[in-house]
Amino acid sequence: MTALVVIIGADTTTVSVGELQYVVPVGAAMLTNAFLTTDPPRPEELTNAIGLCTDHFDDLVRGVPDITEATCVQVAGHEITAIAAVEAGHRLALPFVLSRGAAEDVFRTLATEPTVARAHNPGLEAPLVGTVVAGCCVLVALIRRLHLDQVEVIDVVEVIDVVNLITDAT
Repeated sequence: MTALVVIIGADTTTVSVGELQYVVPVGAAMLTNAFLTTDPPRPEELTNAIGLCTDHFDDLVRGVPDITEATCVQVAGHEITAIAAVEAGHRLALPFVLSRGAAEDVFRTLATEPTVARAHNPGLEAPLVGTVVAGCCVLVALIRRLHLDQVEVIDVVEVIDVVNLITDAT
């Protein structure tokens, strides 16, 4: 196995390994609504959200053990693009390499800020202020579970176009 593509959506996360796709029932809006109910989220809310993601990624690893051998992990999604932009301090061109340390740092920063303060982060677009912390939860759970040093943030529109091409060809 060489490449893994992960699309973090509103209600689900799709993990693609070659032509195989696995849907994990966690997404940014779902986690926000189900777990991150205070402002800022309490530590136990964050722990529970990350724990749920980790449990689902554990299930995926049990079903597809080779997933831990991925040499390239690309992640996409609106919240993921926002996380990269917050790290850079501005909107940026993709792809963008996001280190584990940077992802953890952005998570700690955004998760401890109330919504009003979070909205002032350079690069964070207003529609994502409410769900970006949940996107961070999915991302750090993925990075921690797969023991990744970095991920490559890619444009979700490009990934969807490629998936549609593959689907149309079959």
